Amino acid sequence: MKIARVFCSKTSYCPTDEHVYFDVPDMFTPKDYDEVYISCTFTWDKEKMLFLWKAWQENGKKVFYGGPAVDAPSFGYSGKPFIPGMFVKKGVVFTSRGCPNKCKFCFVPWREGKIKELPITEGNIIQDNNFLACSDKHRNLVYEMLKKQHTIEFKGGLEARRITSSEAEKLRGLSIRSLFLACDTPSALKGTIKAIKILKKAGFTRHHIYCYVICGKNMDEEYARCKSLFDAGCMPFVQLFKDEKNSIKYSREWLLFARALSRPASAASVLSGKTKIW
Repeated sequence: MKIARVFCSKTSYCPTDEHVYFDVPDMFTPKDYDEVYISCTFTWDKEKMLFLWKAWQENGKKVFYGGPAVDAPSFGYSGKPFIPGMFVKKGVVFTSRGCPNKCKFCFVPWREGKIKELPITEGNIIQDNNFLACSDKHRNLVYEMLKKQHTIEFKGGLEARRITSSEAEKLRGLSIRSLFLACDTPSALKGTIKAIKILKKAGFTRHHIYCYVICGKNMDEEYARCKSLFDAGCMPFVQLFKDEKNSIKYSREWLLFARALSRPASAASVLSGKTKIW
């Protein structure tokens, strides 16, 4: 079956084969695709998704749209299982989707529901919503798979309050390149620092431990939170909050703040007091 995948936005995770597109078809685009999938990752791309869906009607026998932004799981369409290299580049894998938590700022629980453990496929970049909320059996199977991988990255799924000494030891037995936590509110700081200490005790350093920090409200408070995380032994990774339509226009000061604290070298310089950004 000949399948085209069309992405509303180009990201570092998109596959790169010859049947991947990011815009409307041109005169050189094949018109004999059996199926065309329009993939929408971000909610603010919904209008573009519908535009692309109409534009591709003549190039495929069946044209579908879906993705995480339209209440469809990001690992497939119409209930199809995750297929490595299909909608994300090879190496990126989802071993589960969903999350048992109900954080007010997160769409995952009501879009994807509670934890669903998926068949395990090989890859070195884990992109689950909440990997540590999976069953012991599932996590152990994933760790066995990862023992065969190199430069492993947990880009998501490591909820700070679920990190234990036992879990840290299992991670220590792998070829880890990076572990990403999240500390998006002031109330999460204490638990995140505790998780950092557990990971450090297992042998991980700031070169391994990163932490997403959603910012955009109070620069002084958010800088202080980043500084506390840095001092605890991890590298903060700032992301500016985006609403469902990506309508927030940030000032130049905010853009400089996010840029400085989302790059390891500049973040280390700023948070260690060597460089000032305001």
